Amino acid sequence: MLKNNILLAFLLCVSSVAIAQQNPLLEKYRSMAIEYSHDLKAADKNIAASIELEKVAQKELYPQLAGEANFQYTGNPLQLTLDLPSMGSPVTFEGKDMKYGASVSLLQPIYTGGRLLENIRMAKYRHNISSFQEEYVRSGIYLQTDMLYWNTVARTEIVRISEDYRNSVASLAQTIRERVETGLTDPQDLLMMEVKLNEAEYQLLQAKKNFENGRMALNSLIGVELQAQTEVEDSVAGVMVEADLFYEIDNHVIRPEQKIAMEQINMAESEKKLTDSKYKPQFHIGIDGSYSSPGYDFRTGMDPNYAVYAKVSVPLFEWGKRRNEKRASTFKVNMASENLGKVTDGVKLEIQTAYNSLRQAMAQVDLTKNSLDKAYENEAMALERYNEGKASIIEVIDAQTYRQAAQINHVQAKVSAQGHYSELLKALNKY
Repeated sequence: MLKNNILLAFLLCVSSVAIAQQNPLLEKYRSMAIEYSHDLKAADKNIAASIELEKVAQKELYPQLAGEANFQYTGNPLQLTLDLPSMGSPVTFEGKDMKYGASVSLLQPIYTGGRLLENIRMAKYRHNISSFQEEYVRSGIYLQTDMLYWNTVARTEIVRISEDYRNSVASLAQTIRERVETGLTDPQDLLMMEVKLNEAEYQLLQAKKNFENGRMALNSLIGVELQAQTEVEDSVAGVMVEADLFYEIDNHVIRPEQKIAMEQINMAESEKKLTDSKYKPQFHIGIDGSYSSPGYDFRTGMDPNYAVYAKVSVPLFEWGKRRNEKRASTFKVNMASENLGKVTDGVKLEIQTAYNSLRQAMAQVDLTKNSLDKAYENEAMALERYNEGKASIIEVIDAQTYRQAAQINHVQAKVSAQGHYSELLKALNKY
């Protein structure tokens, strides 16, 4: 509690935290990324498949109706000759060359040792896992969209910084050129500024290239043409963190990964019960109806017939297979439980890492803003001293370089804070 109160006080003191992360553009691109994502569409199809398989498992409880047709020609059919005292000559019974017909069987499971019910539970667990996987993919898409969006915004801001830097260097170079022409300045100063100007042009081209690449990556994620002029903000916004968010860090968070691990434990337990069901009595009843030739009473034509039966099977001796399989199933349940512990530890670490990273990033935003203000002041003083002849051109160049570096550092600190905030939202399952 003390830790959270200290952090809340810290947040209130950070001057750069003024604008909420949520904004219409980001929300729009999140929705577009969700709608376009191939991974999410595949996850949705996986859910649909699991629903169908669950229905299949439920229908195993119903009677199963099967049809069969057969035809058989025997070159040497069975023949039986009997000498009967009452008959003057032997009596011969001979089978038919051809046997053919059709039959229908209706089979109803009565007791399967719990196998059918466990199969239904297994199908339900798989359905749940596919839903949790979809949830996991969705949160990952949100995070990826946030990262690409804010990186693109940062690159936009760096392009503007590079342009300002190029313009300030060009302006100073023009001033020096005019002073050289009037003989007030050493021509070497002009050469130094022209080299610096070329450097500034190179940095601007590099910044523009990075921006275009970043925007194409964002376009690819949200499903628009790669060269589309996707709208982004001019500068990276400061992070506004709801105070309630930090109170949830120490609470129990259930992430999709943990839900999947829990369902895997349930599946392992069901597999154990399925293994045990094989060694329990199996009871079925059935009805067979047929229409075939030869018919009953040795008739040559086709005749209808039927049979009603009940079947019970019980495994009696399996050389210890049941004991070994039950032990193996118990080990699998324990493995699934250990996996849940591992996943939970990873979630806790991820939350705390994102929390600490965000705190540090927000402190860096404030620090770089302070440095930027001083860099602007230093540049103005250097230019003034140079115009008064009290400073060399090198001091002015250094002051401009320091100011540009301070601007870039500030942008990087802001985009880092946005990224860590998005990571914390994902870690706390807040997307």
